[in-house]
Amino acid sequence: MTVIPQAKKIVLPNGLRIVSEEIPAMRSVSMGILAGVGSGSETPKEAGLSHYIEHMMFKGTKKRSAYEIAHALDSIGGKMNAYTSKETTVYYAVVLDKHIDIQIDVLCDMVLGSLFDPKEMEVEKGVILEEIKMYEDTPDELIHDYFAEKILHGHPLGQPTIGHAASVKAMKRENIVDYISRFYSPKNMVISLAGAIPGNVVDLLKPYFEKYEGKEVALKQPQPDIKGVVSLKKKKTEQTHLCLGTKGPSQLDDDRFAFAILDNIMGGSMSSHLFQEVREKRGLAYAIYSTSSPFRDFGIAYTYAGISHENLVQVVDLILNEFKRMKKEGLTQAELERAKEYMKGTTVLGLESTSSRMSYIMRSEFYYNRIITIDEVFDKIDKVTNDDIVRLANQYFIDQYLTLAVIGDFEELPIKEIHC
Repeated sequence: MTVIPQAKKIVLPNGLRIVSEEIPAMRSVSMGILAGVGSGSETPKEAGLSHYIEHMMFKGTKKRSAYEIAHALDSIGGKMNAYTSKETTVYYAVVLDKHIDIQIDVLCDMVLGSLFDPKEMEVEKGVILEEIKMYEDTPDELIHDYFAEKILHGHPLGQPTIGHAASVKAMKRENIVDYISRFYSPKNMVISLAGAIPGNVVDLLKPYFEKYEGKEVALKQPQPDIKGVVSLKKKKTEQTHLCLGTKGPSQLDDDRFAFAILDNIMGGSMSSHLFQEVREKRGLAYAIYSTSSPFRDFGIAYTYAGISHENLVQVVDLILNEFKRMKKEGLTQAELERAKEYMKGTTVLGLESTSSRMSYIMRSEFYYNRIITIDEVFDKIDKVTNDDIVRLANQYFIDQYLTLAVIGDFEELPIKEIHC
């Protein structure tokens, strides 16, 4: 049986980790550079700085203008982008295998040689401020950060990745330079490649990073003081948007597999309990689903729904009843087996492209310092029992953690407290 992924790992003398997987059947190469820094690394005054730096990496280096960076990949039919999350910032590109030299040169040039020109910074501030306005006008996206803010009570991971208008306006070049010196260290970075990569790919990367130095970066976050609340953000909307949830397992906790199965049966698919009960049987929502966000040291989990204002109380009651049912009964054997197969299927199907394979080995190395194989994942999934489901439901679905965040056109919420 073939082990997937078959990744190799090299650690350079400065601590930079390079993980790669050769997939000869492919003609593309995906490359990513991960920095272990995101909105969870920021102080309140720095809110949005990780995301701002991500934008500025595309705005010109010593070798290339912003146009030349974009043109370099466009001219060879490649794709390039980046994203910022709560714990990481990733820059990536996908090209045909014969253009790997250009791919490496452009990405490394951006990450190591960006100028952060003050004039370009002011232009990009305008772009990000417009992005914040667009985000504020999209309550079905805004509600997720509002929930994180309320359940985490000031913890850095509860800050919106995009930041706030005031903090973005106040950012200066020295803030970027200082932040990069603190977090963009080779010891806090992973380079990942997957696809039709040559055998000498590490030799191609070494010249860019041989003189790159930096200190250790502490990644551990303080545990949040999670105390359940009911909170309203008043906004004139056609729908009410809610997230109702709790604390969850961390990225490093083996319980995340059992919790993912619980999450899937509750609201992770069209056949899930909440989708069937709230949408199919009662017609109370178009969109309803449950999800979890496991961070390095803890996690959060919640159900989202977009509903009519008058259906708020009924839908909240239905979600709470589902939490209670999980605490008492868990899953049937058929549901448990179905959820296991669903997780296995989505895991494997999610690794069908070089970009997804690159991302998988990159995140695996960042969080676990090694590549977790699919066989290991399947073994963890297969070992989950209904006792695990009931145990986790009783561990996390408790009044202490229960948080309801609502965005909608209410003067005050008709719900004052929630219990499970």
